[in-house]
Amino acid sequence: MSNNNKSDLVIYGRLLKYVIPMWAMFLFSVLGFSVFSGVQVLLADMMQLIVDYIGGNMVPGEGGMSAKLMWALGGKDFVLTDARLWIVLMMVVLGLVRGMGYFAGNYFIAIVSNSLVHNLRCELFNKMLHMPSRYFDQNSTGMMISKITFNVEQVTGAAVNATKVVLREGTFAIGLIAYLLYSNWKLTMVFFLALPIIAVTVYWVGKRFRKLSKNIQNAMSDVNQVTNESIGAYREIRLYDGTAFETARFVEASGRTRSQNIKMAYYNAISPSVIQFPVVLATGVLIWIALGLGGSMSPGAFVAYLSAALFLPKPMRQLADVSSTIQKGLAAAEDIFDFIDAEQEKDEGTYRSDVTRGDIEIRNLNFAYSPDSELVLRNINLKVEAGKSLALVGLSGSGKSTLVSLLSRFYEHDQGDILLDGVDVRDYQLSNLRDKMALVTQQVTLFNDTVFNNIAYGKMAGASREQVRAAIEAAHASEFIDQLPLGLETVIGEDGVMLSGGQRQRLAIARAFLKDAPILIFDEATSALDNRAESHIQKAMEEVMKGRTTIVIAHRLSTIEMADQIVVMEAGQIKEQGSHDELLALNQRYAQLYHKNFEE
Repeated sequence: MSNNNKSDLVIYGRLLKYVIPMWAMFLFSVLGFSVFSGVQVLLADMMQLIVDYIGGNMVPGEGGMSAKLMWALGGKDFVLTDARLWIVLMMVVLGLVRGMGYFAGNYFIAIVSNSLVHNLRCELFNKMLHMPSRYFDQNSTGMMISKITFNVEQVTGAAVNATKVVLREGTFAIGLIAYLLYSNWKLTMVFFLALPIIAVTVYWVGKRFRKLSKNIQNAMSDVNQVTNESIGAYREIRLYDGTAFETARFVEASGRTRSQNIKMAYYNAISPSVIQFPVVLATGVLIWIALGLGGSMSPGAFVAYLSAALFLPKPMRQLADVSSTIQKGLAAAEDIFDFIDAEQEKDEGTYRSDVTRGDIEIRNLNFAYSPDSELVLRNINLKVEAGKSLALVGLSGSGKSTLVSLLSRFYEHDQGDILLDGVDVRDYQLSNLRDKMALVTQQVTLFNDTVFNNIAYGKMAGASREQVRAAIEAAHASEFIDQLPLGLETVIGEDGVMLSGGQRQRLAIARAFLKDAPILIFDEATSALDNRAESHIQKAMEEVMKGRTTIVIAHRLSTIEMADQIVVMEAGQIKEQGSHDELLALNQRYAQLYHKNFEE
């Protein structure tokens, strides 16, 4: 068995694990399609009964399956003249049963398949929420969106459409072959001569479909990425006249998708014909032999056999058609399972603390983003007492934000120690550690929801209006919230697009205040604001900082003059630390930064 086939079996086996909880629905679907296919075969067999009746060749107790069923149900008092009514009744009953089987098969497989896709999509989304920060650094947004949308849709095709065809047409083909063997097994063995040719063709075409499916997935990731970037940066695109450039990028990405889809369509169009040819050829040989049998078969038996033989190419062709859908689904499922199996954010700590003072100590800390890259933090040693404030200053790229990310374990360090209340942060349960921190950054993240829900977010969702109102007052945000059309119930648009930068910052501060975490982190919270907005933010920050351990990262030194301790960082190292007055008295790096900032 080839590696590719082994991979297919592994993927199918894993998909089957999602089906097991819905085994009853799946069983009903298989039963429905089996009934549908069985009736299809009986309808072919009915041709013998009809032809023999018309030709006067009916022999009591003999004939095909339909005839024998009629004789059995009619009993000893059954007369030949009653056969006409029986034939009509049997056709009507078979038609009703066939419809019921078709409905049951399609409906129950749709329940199973859509539930499978739903569970996969939810598991994929949940996994994405727990991936390490490095994954988001190394992979595009478009690729991640494509996994949840496009790739899962490909699995939908395999799980819904392909499964229906395989069950319905597969059981029909098996039923026809069984009937042909039942009618004349020696004659039917001719058909099996075509099976090796069909198997080789399906294998070769399947390999091509798998490769093309992977190429299409990659191309769709590029389309999503260009679209996502263009939507998010539409102002910059228009302002800098980048419309033509972005259009060219999109046309190129979409063109690659089109090219791969055309290749897929080529193989999809040619494979049924290639696969069906040996089936038709075998059927032709089979009919040629049957025509030479002369009087060894009754006219009805011959017509029934011929009907079943002529029915056979259709399900074989449809099974060949579905090969591309299956390979698309397998390629997408393989990619999805690779993602699900990827290492997620480490959470091996077991320590929990319900009460946190907020003492932070960093000892001999070194950090690099990867083993083969340079250190971005070197020999960091500092201490922040509970309830005190620490300001990190320095030029961009000096390691300030990296240090904060290590404290909250968005990146894992392996050299040195970071202690919270004397316990290494790696020993904390991750949720318990982050429960003690609130973060406000320059790029505030808001959701397309109401003001109230943006503040009372996550674990604070159960907060009362009084608690939210208190957080708003502390963040000096009531003046603009009260002027919004619906106040707290105003929907602020994607990422708070309806608000100004200062207003977004104050909402983020209100959210941090409502969380009431013992540790606050302000990462460039005022760097993009004008003086009036900065004044509001500073007042809000001072209110929220009371009694909390606070880390402030800022370029604008006017926001951190009152910090209990100021640390000057440069190239990943601490160059100076002390109070504002102490560092000014040194007249070195901090003093230079301060005077330059003051002049600006």
